[in-house]
Amino acid sequence: MTTTLDEPTAGEPTAGETAGTTTEPGEVLPPTISDMVVAPKLLQSAGLITVEVMVEHADVVTITVDGGEPVALASVSDTLFTGDIAVFGESWNGDHVIEAIAAQDAETSEPRSGTFTVVAPAAGGEVWLKKSPLVPSYGNAVDVDDQGDVLELFTHATPQGQECFLRRRDDKGASVWIGDSRWIAQGSDCVGEDVKFAPDGTIWVLVNVYENGFGRWQLWHLDDEGLPLGQTPEDGSLTHQGRGLDVNAAGDVLLCGTWPATQADDDAWVRLQRAVGEPWTVPWDYRSPFEPDKEHQFSERTRDCAFVEDRIVVVGEAWGAHQQGNQEGQNRGFAVEFSFSAMTLAEAVNPGSPAWHSGHLAVAADELGGYVTAGYNCGAMITPCNDTRGGLRWFALGATEVDMKAMPEARRVMDVARSPSGYVVAAAEGLQADEGFIVQGWFSGATDPVVNYTGAKTKLQVATGIAADPVGFILAGGYYQEADDTLAAGIVKLHPY
Repeated sequence: MTTTLDEPTAGEPTAGETAGTTTEPGEVLPPTISDMVVAPKLLQSAGLITVEVMVEHADVVTITVDGGEPVALASVSDTLFTGDIAVFGESWNGDHVIEAIAAQDAETSEPRSGTFTVVAPAAGGEVWLKKSPLVPSYGNAVDVDDQGDVLELFTHATPQGQECFLRRRDDKGASVWIGDSRWIAQGSDCVGEDVKFAPDGTIWVLVNVYENGFGRWQLWHLDDEGLPLGQTPEDGSLTHQGRGLDVNAAGDVLLCGTWPATQADDDAWVRLQRAVGEPWTVPWDYRSPFEPDKEHQFSERTRDCAFVEDRIVVVGEAWGAHQQGNQEGQNRGFAVEFSFSAMTLAEAVNPGSPAWHSGHLAVAADELGGYVTAGYNCGAMITPCNDTRGGLRWFALGATEVDMKAMPEARRVMDVARSPSGYVVAAAEGLQADEGFIVQGWFSGATDPVVNYTGAKTKLQVATGIAADPVGFILAGGYYQEADDTLAAGIVKLHPY
């Protein structure tokens, strides 16, 4: 007998059949998982676990880790789904079980399991520490991108004045730009303020340049090699100083700072530059609750600003007579929330914790939908109040304080950032000059930090900027006074919790 395409050989499945399965025309085969690959099986630091699931007759694949919430994998093809699990460090140490389920319409497959093990180093341990070859210098700010590259903005002191420089390091700490760093605002007396990666990989840098002792902000937009883009920089008016910078996922750019309102008073200002459209700038002047009709009774000294959910938050210090019937001046921390259309939505001044002086020096969105401020308190009823202690404050939207953590070993908390692992990380100046490079990680509501790092002793050291990468590694910048009394900008990478 001659075998043709229309006449299957005896023993072979016909159309609509699979081995051991007979289907009628139009019948839907059940989803199945044919294989699952988990790699690496052993992870020795924070990092990513990649999961690949091979399926048949499925259009959705979800995984759970240790029985947690299901997470959908991305479809690569009709038969392959993949995704990454972010492992945030020491808190993940031990064995873990991944369970995958494939689905199509209302039908699901039998689960498929895999395992991996984490043996990450203790949180707060140094991955690497690098110091600038360009000295004397001091660090101003840091930021990190999705690949773990870190930007380090620092200021170099020279006999002719101060100069601003930007350096980019890879995740191993090596400088990646030819020539090591980029000179920002060449020829100007310059002090670095803030730096941020944009979602398109470009870089925004905020500095202040000085003419005859009077400063003005400059905003530089650079490519990923640190070279200027377009008509840069943008300039503020003389005496309008910039203090904070942020960039959101849409590419909107936020600036804030301080400008003179009267001969004896400063106002805060905030500027939003949308990715599409014209920028706006508005001032903010604090009015005392017991004298709401009086303008310009306080000097608002802006320190930082951030995008938080659908709002803009600006923080700093308000100087003036905060107590009714007492004309003695005090600093009090302020937090102000604005809409994207420049409306003032909420404000908080005079934090609830008892203090004669207080101030917010930095702000970042938290994992709870609100924000956390970093700064200081001082209980002594004197001015200036030099015996300060560091502190963190958590706020819900609406400028409602919900938690406060004192950092008694710190004189001031200089910067704060959100970690993807659910806590915030803070960079601080320690009380002891030779142990002054302090980094801590805090959960709201906790009694102790989950990360606690102090730099190896030098004559003077201060942590001034901080950021966390996508798997929680902590990047903190600042400066160190070396044995030869040279001041050197430095940056350290730390293991997360």
